[in-house]
Amino acid sequence: MKQKMSYQQTLKQTFKLNQKMINSLDFLKVDNVEINQMIDEALQTNPFLETKTLPVEHDYNYLENISHKITLQEELYHQLYGCKESYDEEIISYIIESLNDKGFLSYPKETYFEELNISKEIFERNLKIIQSFEPVGVGAQDTIDSICIQLKKANKIKAYKLMKLYKNVILTQNYNLIEKRTRLTKKEIDELFKDIKQCDPFPCSQYFSFENYIYPDINITIENNEIIITPINQPDLIVNDSLYQVVKNDEQMKKYFQEAHFLIENLTKRNKTILMIANELVAIQEGYFKYQDELIACTLSDLEARCGFHKSTISRTLNNKYYSFHNEIFPLKNLLVSKTNSGDSSDSIKKALVLLISNENKNKPLSDEALVKKLEELDLHCSRRVITKYRQQLSIPSSSKRKIKN
Repeated sequence: MKQKMSYQQTLKQTFKLNQKMINSLDFLKVDNVEINQMIDEALQTNPFLETKTLPVEHDYNYLENISHKITLQEELYHQLYGCKESYDEEIISYIIESLNDKGFLSYPKETYFEELNISKEIFERNLKIIQSFEPVGVGAQDTIDSICIQLKKANKIKAYKLMKLYKNVILTQNYNLIEKRTRLTKKEIDELFKDIKQCDPFPCSQYFSFENYIYPDINITIENNEIIITPINQPDLIVNDSLYQVVKNDEQMKKYFQEAHFLIENLTKRNKTILMIANELVAIQEGYFKYQDELIACTLSDLEARCGFHKSTISRTLNNKYYSFHNEIFPLKNLLVSKTNSGDSSDSIKKALVLLISNENKNKPLSDEALVKKLEELDLHCSRRVITKYRQQLSIPSSSKRKIKN
């Protein structure tokens, strides 16, 4: 057989993160306390770093144990590195970074499908990997879903099925109705309830015990009906180039000099990125800041289109970043609001729910189905299932529990 060797030139665009880029991305993730600690350490150890302004004074001794505590995201990445199952790194990182301060998904699953442009099956496969990590119950949609994950992991299958299939009935704690729906005896239900009560509705709370010890990255004020965004930056660092000219032949000094430039370069990039994304977020939510309007629907895709950063970069930047407004501190990612299938913002619907329920007849409280119809009259559209979910997020009991018995 005659063999013929041929050469064909092809052009393929590839993208690979080098260590410098990885470190740069890490700068986006860390909060203000960690950044200032990093700067303080660098000023003490790097002979080329100087500051034009005094470092921000923080009580680091008081916060020492708190600020060095591992975050939930760090713990999940640590477990991911040892994971033997195949996964999509971009998808799974996106999910991890999006987890809220309870360790739950920040958005409805449909939003993830849309934002990541993936199928439900691909999303569920990657989410399942995160949900297999410790603490058991992480990556759930809410407390009920978290308890279901814990029951299934503990092989409490009967209790899991009871919680999964009849959660709305269980929340009423109406034993007669539960017996009727499940055909279980009172004794059997009591045993299953013991398993359920052993679960932790907030399994990730240990990672957020320090969430009150935070410092804002930007300050937002209103002056003459204009929104003013002021960055709360770190000390203004400079590199002593004249000193380098004297010691530039020393290899160790070269290393210090390069590290000094690297630190300033990435701090500048970090602060610019935060400010650019914050500017777009505040512009979108202008009515909220000026007139106390409800937050309008705004997703990572909306921000990506406006500021040009990739969604994963935006998600990483917003994580553990805060803004100060009217002397209160809020997470920046609170300004991201998911959309319902009809396009209405979840914030609008939640505020309308609170208003409707606070003004309902307490002798005949509105059912979730009735709330759907009331919202439609306000030109707000969503399903009964969404109403139930939002009501639970707002810690509002069901209509049967809100009813005042005469």
